[in-house]
Amino acid sequence: MSAPTLALVEEMRGEGLAARAAEIASTPDHPSTGSAWMYRAMARMAFEAAAENAEQPETGWQQ
Repeated sequence: MSAPTLALVEEMRGEGLAARAAEIASTPDHPSTGSAWMYRAMARMAFEAAAENAEQPETGWQQ
């Protein structure tokens, strides 16, 4: 899998995990309340992986 493809897949995975964490947090007495922290942590890791593998533009400030 190419890096840009992996970045897209990880971004989509992160969005799904973040949505699930938000659903858990917004539902009183949700059965997965105890696992909400794991959903948030996994979403953060997916977004980090997406950022690491995304193509960066060549424009902008350079040293």
